[in-house]
Formats: sequence, structure tokens, C-alpha cells
Amino acid sequence: MENRIENNLKALSKTVLVNLPTDSATYTLDDFVEMQSVWIEDESKKLKSKNYEVEQAVEDLIQTICSYTLDQHVEAISAEEIQKLSKYYSWSMYQALLHATKYSLN
Repeated sequence: MENRIENNLKALSKTVLVNLPTDSATYTLDDFVEMQSVWIEDESKKLKSKNYEVEQAVEDLIQTICSYTLDQHVEAISAEEIQKLSKYYSWSMYQALLHATKYSLN
């Protein structure tokens, strides 16, 4: 779980969404826009991939939890608790994207 969910969220949060050149070269507006377009397209693909990986891992986690055989004295996990788990990871994804945005603008 840590590798499939947490590490992907960490990687997502460290994504740089804007590629500002660090060299002293000058760029025309068109060149700069083109450079950003290419960068954003590549990073968008990575973000989509990480998002999909996290979604699938959360679904697998939920399936594992639901299919686990409990002792007869233990109450089964409610649909509400499963929904809370899903919402938690949705919120975590939002936080990772928010961090990536803030990180990119600093």
C-alpha cells in the first residue's frame, strides 16, 4: 500500500508544473509558450498515470478489506467506513495536486 498509494502521492506533490529556464538565455514569447506547452503535456501525462495508479491501488485496498474473512464476533466494515476511506484518498490526491501547484509557483 505504501508503494502504490503513498509514494505516488508524494511523487505527485513534487511535480513541477511550470518549467522556468534557469540559464541566462533569452526566449521569444512564442518559444517560451511552446516550451511550456511541451512541458505541461509531458507532466500532464505523468499526473494522469499517477492518479490512475492511486485510484487502482485504493480500489484494490477496498477489495482486500471487503474480502478479508473476519472472526464471527467482529462486526463487518460498513459501507460508510469504506466511503470514508475513499474520500480520504480523494482528499489526499487533492492535497498533493495543491502542493504541486504551490511548489511550481515558488
